[in-house]
Amino acid sequence: MVKAQSFKALFRGAVSMALFALYGLGGLLISPIMTVLRSPRLCQPVVRAVWRPLVWLFQITRLIRVDRGNLGEMRGCVIAANHPSLIDVVLVSVLVPRTLFVAKHALLKNPFMSAIVRNTSLPDDEGLPEAAAPYLADGWNVLVFPEGTRSPSPWEMREFHRGAAQLALRCGAKVACIGIKMTDAILGKHQRPWQMGKDTVVYSFRADAPVLVERDAKRGLRPQAAELTQSLFGRINSLRQ
Repeated sequence: MVKAQSFKALFRGAVSMALFALYGLGGLLISPIMTVLRSPRLCQPVVRAVWRPLVWLFQITRLIRVDRGNLGEMRGCVIAANHPSLIDVVLVSVLVPRTLFVAKHALLKNPFMSAIVRNTSLPDDEGLPEAAAPYLADGWNVLVFPEGTRSPSPWEMREFHRGAAQLALRCGAKVACIGIKMTDAILGKHQRPWQMGKDTVVYSFRADAPVLVERDAKRGLRPQAAELTQSLFGRINSLRQ
């Protein structure tokens, strides 16, 4: 029995590595297209079209199963979500059309991701509100992980940074929260892509109704962002239970 379980884990790990190799190859192949198109409005649908078969392959090989829950169409929202897994961006981008994501500058050093990050993400710096505002006004969503990096485990979250709240307040945008729940820990912080366990892992997505955020001109941005960040933590924590 132990040997059978070990073999199953090894097999799942090998399949996972093959799919990640395919993912990396896909990133390289579409890099020239990204370089030509350049505009996120044009590049994001291309990336989404490449990522959809990848998600399908992850499911058909039974590495994961995706339960999209009540995820529906979102327009012009700052989307705040917890970040338990390496493929959260891929999954949310596939499930929610017209969604750009906020990315760390360090990802630009990844040869497989650099073209995608450069052309379908927004900067994780002081220039974010100015960069995101026209997209939000045009009905695009901006995905932010307030934890800043992957969660310690699928069952807990890190303390939230104020970036998502500040973005929503500065842009006067709606905020939608997504809670991501997993049945096991894979592709998490300090985990390798081949450590996929022996059973299919279910990713469950739950969203709440978008809430319009309005900034109070009589109060400073900092206390309002702190209050909204605390609210986002509570909303997402409830959604992932």
